[in-house]
Amino acid sequence: MNKHRKHYEAAFKLEVARMVVDQGLSITQVVKDTNIGRTAVSRWIEQYRAEQLGQTGIGKPITAE
Repeated sequence: MNKHRKHYEAAFKLEVARMVVDQGLSITQVVKDTNIGRTAVSRWIEQYRAEQLGQTGIGKPITAE
């Protein structure tokens, strides 16, 4: 049996990352509110912060270039 991974659009990932970084919500609260795994949310936050510093981060960009 194959396990299918969920795909989230870059705009949604950006919105979730901003909830923590810009709005000050806790990762725990965002995980509960969105029903998305902590690891995914943490990765999106790391990606967002890297892009804000002008770094490439990991994976595909989530912010507009």
